[in-house]
Amino acid sequence: MPIDIDLVRKKLAILDRHLTAIERMEVEEGTFVADADIHDLVVFRLQQAVETCIDIATHLIAAIGIPRKETARDAFLLLGQEKILPEELSLRMGKAADFRNRVVHGYNDVDFRLLFRDYRDDVGDLRSFGAATLAFLEK
Repeated sequence: MPIDIDLVRKKLAILDRHLTAIERMEVEEGTFVADADIHDLVVFRLQQAVETCIDIATHLIAAIGIPRKETARDAFLLLGQEKILPEELSLRMGKAADFRNRVVHGYNDVDFRLLFRDYRDDVGDLRSFGAATLAFLEK
């Protein structure tokens, strides 16, 4: 099955919308940690962005015809092994998939102070995933 470039581009546009919405949020750490609506909104948007990346990763894997992996984390690692993503980025995206699982399945509580300190870097990783995907499509 060939890569559906239009589908991937639509997913990348969705990813950009989620990330732009997060980046527009200007909030101090104390407010972020204390206000459940704010941190829930950031968590939800991050979750949606990671889900979009997972969709893209699984589409690429299926289209290229490499063996599917059982977990989203493994899918990102596979994209790193296949040189579709830089290796270090594939590891960080694997951690993003772990974050998504914790949030969706309620495996453990989220430390909102830590999330506040890290979420901008996480947005950067998700943007890097989009850029690497676009670079791969343009090859």
